[in-house]
Amino acid sequence: MPMNFAEEHGGNIHRASEVLGRGIHEILDFSANINPLGIPPALKEALIANIDAMMHYPDPEYRRLRSRLSDYTGVPSGSIIPGNGSSELIFLLLRVLKPKDMLIPAPSFSEYEKAAADAGITMSFFELREDEGFRLNTERLTRELSAGIECVLLCNPNNPTSTLATYEEMKLIVEHACRCRTMVIIDEAFIELTVGGASNSVVDLVKKYDNLFIIRAFTKVFAVPGMRLGYGVGREELVARMRLKQQPWSVNSLAACAGDFLAEAGEYLHRTSAWLAEEKEWLYKGLRDIRGVEVFRPDSNFVLLRLPDTGPDSGTLKDRMAKKGVLIRDASNFRFLSKRYIRVAVRDRASNRRLIEALKEEML
Repeated sequence: MPMNFAEEHGGNIHRASEVLGRGIHEILDFSANINPLGIPPALKEALIANIDAMMHYPDPEYRRLRSRLSDYTGVPSGSIIPGNGSSELIFLLLRVLKPKDMLIPAPSFSEYEKAAADAGITMSFFELREDEGFRLNTERLTRELSAGIECVLLCNPNNPTSTLATYEEMKLIVEHACRCRTMVIIDEAFIELTVGGASNSVVDLVKKYDNLFIIRAFTKVFAVPGMRLGYGVGREELVARMRLKQQPWSVNSLAACAGDFLAEAGEYLHRTSAWLAEEKEWLYKGLRDIRGVEVFRPDSNFVLLRLPDTGPDSGTLKDRMAKKGVLIRDASNFRFLSKRYIRVAVRDRASNRRLIEALKEEML
C-alpha cells in the first residue's frame, strides 16, 4: 500500500516521520529543495534579538522591511510588497490583475494553476520539451505571445526541471511581451540558489518595464520554510492595488524583522554559490552512473530524473526509498510528466552519497 505523506508538494517530513516510525533526524529529506547550509547564524541572531517584537502588531505598511528589501534589490520600496511566502503573493497578484487568459510553461509549480483557477483565469500551457532538456525555448515562446496572450507566468529557475533561462533570454521575453501588451510574472524563488545567485535575476528591469512583476522568497536560500516570508516587486500602482486587497498583518512581526539580516547576507550567499557550483555537479555525475536513469542537467539545487521504462515507477520508488529513510519527490503530478519522473534536492556530500547508493540498490 502506498505511504501517503507527500501527495502534492515535497517536504512533509512530519507526516513521513509518523508513517515511517522514524525520528525526523533519522530521515534524509530530498523531496524539499532547501539550502543544506542551514539557517545563517546572523539571521538566527536577528530573530532572537527581535523576539520581543511578537508583543506588538506588525507595522501594517512594513516600512522597515520594505526599506531593507529595497537596499537588497535596488528597487524603490514603493515597488515592493512583502507577503506570507511566495504562494500568498501569487494568489493575491492574480486576483488583482484578473487577466482573461494566461500562458504557463509546464511542467512547473502546481500552485500557479490553482491561483489562476481561483481568479477565474483561462489557462493554456506552453510545453517544455524533454528533447530540449526541458529548457525554455524563447523563440517558440515569443511566437505564442504574439498571438495576444494577456499574461504569462514563468518560473526561473524552473521547478521541477531545474533549468535557468539567462538574463538576456528573460529580457528578450519581457521586451517582446511589452510590445505585445502582455503582462510577465516571473517567480524567482530559487534565483539565489543558482551559480551566480541574484546576478541572474531580472529584478532591475522592473524599473524600466511596467509589464513585469517578480516574486521572490526567503524560504529556500536561507533555509527558513517555516518562517513564510516572500516579497513581490512591480510597478508602484500595481503594488498599491495589491496592498488594498491583502489581508492585514499577513507577515508576522518576527518574520518582518528578518529583513535586518539582508545587509549581512553577502558572505552566506557567496558560500552558498560556491557550495552549489561544486555539489550539484558532483551529484549530477553520480546520478548519471545509475543504470537506466536519465538525468537532466541542473541549474539549481535540485535535479530532475527519468526512470527507465522497466522497473519501479516514481510512486513505487518513492515508497521504497522512504523505507530506507530517504525521501524523494514523485514528480508524476507535474503537468506533462509521467510516472517515470522523480526530483531530488542537492544536499551535503554525505547525504548525496547515501542517496546515490540507495537509488543504485533500487535500480538493480
